[in-house]
Amino acid sequence: MRSIPSRQPSVTTAPKIKSVLVTERALLALGGDPVFITDLIGDLSEEYTYRAANDGVHAARFWYLREMVRSTPHLVLNAIRHGTPSARARLAASILTVVVTFSVLTLAWLTRNGPPASLVVGGGIDSDGIVVNNLGPVPLSMSVLDARGRRLERTEVRYQRISGAPIQVSARGVIKCTRPGDAIVRASLAPLHRDFVVHCEPVRKIRDAGWGNFVVGGPAGTFTVDAIGLDGKPVTRIAARLRVEDSTIATLDSSGRLRPLRPGYTFIDIEIGDRVAVAEVMVFEPVRTFEGLRADQRWVVAPIRLTRGASIRWPLPTGVFFLTFSADSSEAPPTRGFVGLGSGSSPTVQSPINMSVAGLITCTRMPELQPGVLGAYCLARAPGATLILTYSGPGGPNEIVGSLALERQEQH
Repeated sequence: MRSIPSRQPSVTTAPKIKSVLVTERALLALGGDPVFITDLIGDLSEEYTYRAANDGVHAARFWYLREMVRSTPHLVLNAIRHGTPSARARLAASILTVVVTFSVLTLAWLTRNGPPASLVVGGGIDSDGIVVNNLGPVPLSMSVLDARGRRLERTEVRYQRISGAPIQVSARGVIKCTRPGDAIVRASLAPLHRDFVVHCEPVRKIRDAGWGNFVVGGPAGTFTVDAIGLDGKPVTRIAARLRVEDSTIATLDSSGRLRPLRPGYTFIDIEIGDRVAVAEVMVFEPVRTFEGLRADQRWVVAPIRLTRGASIRWPLPTGVFFLTFSADSSEAPPTRGFVGLGSGSSPTVQSPINMSVAGLITCTRMPELQPGVLGAYCLARAPGATLILTYSGPGGPNEIVGSLALERQEQH
């Protein structure tokens, strides 16, 4: 260590004596070796005095702080080796305090919010505005973001109708649609403002939610729901919220398409405005035959091909089940079900497809489904029951390609 020039003013070190003593006492309290700490503080103090005289006080303070930080690992190791159990406990507590304080300050810095920078419309929004299907009052959804895109809380956005349909809009953004129409609404938060379109399309009821059949490994599909407005006409612009009750059977993607995952039966909860409905979903497992079905194979579907004048016999399991034949061919003439299936039953006059059963089995007709779809509710009392499909009607295509679905009822 270099010697201190005699011309060094004593006022340079005088303000530092108290802080050096405090630092030395603190390090001794944490368990450091007195000789090591005294030598370290002494060397740093001498060098600080020299640098303060030649480089200035600010440069000397920066150097002193840097050297203290660089010496920290050595001080900690020295305190661990030479400290008493109580001193080591104080050291651990001090280190923990520093770490926690640094973490809190870092988190506060990263999560700090800036001033409002933009207003973003959300909830029920389509490509050119907000769709409101509610009959009752509903609050508008507006997010306030700072310049970094983070959402700000406790922001008082004010709303007012600018033009368009005479809808009710409160200053706090509660809107009520009493009639169909479009209006321009302004959201304001000084100095920001945002104009957007509100499409009032109140829905009086949801009709024909129906059901959907899907096949594992097959394509995704959508549901068609009739939303009826105040005038009794269909509402074409809707903001629907959909939820699958059992997401292990099927899921909905971001575009609202349902993707089948495993065989089963579940529901889709449909909410349009303040109206709700439920749609049924069945997912079937594709099989080549109904022979040898396991007890857990309750929803299965098999491909069927029928040529004109031909018939096929299809083995059926025992128990209670729904049976549905669906003609996929768009050229097939309308078919409207069948009545009183028993051995040797005959088709109805509207359908070219004859469905009959043989063996210890009884079936009853299901309500009319749609053209090309035949269904029945059956009870097979013993093995050997058979379904017979015959394509015997005049006209139509030479071949009908379809599917035969079986939904077995749970036995109690």
